[in-house]
Amino acid sequence: MAEKLSLNRLVKLGISLVVFVCTAFWDLVLRALGRGRAKCVILYYHSVPAEQQARFVAQLEIIQRLAQPIDVSGSVDLNRDGKYVGITFDDAFENYATVALPELLKRKIPSTVFVIADALGKMFGPLGRPLRVMSEDQVRALPGDLVKIGSHTRTHPYLPSLPQAEARFEIASSRAQLQEKFGRGGALFSFPFGGFNQDLVRTCREAGYERIFTTLPYLAFEQPDEFVVGRVRVDPTDSPIEFRLKLSGAYRWLPLAFSLKRRLMAHRVMGLFLCRNNAAVRNSGRLAIIQE
Repeated sequence: MAEKLSLNRLVKLGISLVVFVCTAFWDLVLRALGRGRAKCVILYYHSVPAEQQARFVAQLEIIQRLAQPIDVSGSVDLNRDGKYVGITFDDAFENYATVALPELLKRKIPSTVFVIADALGKMFGPLGRPLRVMSEDQVRALPGDLVKIGSHTRTHPYLPSLPQAEARFEIASSRAQLQEKFGRGGALFSFPFGGFNQDLVRTCREAGYERIFTTLPYLAFEQPDEFVVGRVRVDPTDSPIEFRLKLSGAYRWLPLAFSLKRRLMAHRVMGLFLCRNNAAVRNSGRLAIIQE
């Protein structure tokens, strides 16, 4: 049964469809001029429950038809005109190992899983809806040829809200802990809740990471050694057209929309402040007249 899309998702889908059509036309023009360009999108999942396995499989089949799956670690050199996709998973939920990974291995599709170092073997997630995280043994058993391990901090905080020393500890000690336990996991990092700033990017460099991942849905690897890489969120419950548009990079307009929204909200807040301030001045003037 088809899932009914919310108004918010429908609006995003509509705008992304326009972006897709415009991009497809421009790509045709570039190819006609002999200036075709590679395109790579990094997807990120959180949970793939057993009841959504069939939908996840359908998405993998779309990926295999429309793009070439790649390993997102190391130097990534894309061929002109190629369409590429990287698949990542945040939080290292147990259903990655039991539901998603068998399907990925069956198709020889590489993936990366970002581990919360202190959550292994525990329950993690929103209040009332936590999920079990992979155990140390499950992480240790992940095949190194098709699965890369990355850090997702030690306890999954919103890093921009932490004092600098605490943020540095979360970033650096999680890397050290993964390397100590598994002998891997020191090259890649993803930001919890997508929260980052330039100071945190610098901290990740200093901690020794080779590549870090955000939740901004930009196209990836325009440079082979790109350090800060954007990703777009996908879920097994995405409709086929949503998933195809995300896979095509058509949701890359969202960061600009968020930026404009923040500016509009800032102007609105300032406007309300000025209106209230002016009203207070006017009211104090009236009060003064009455007192006189």
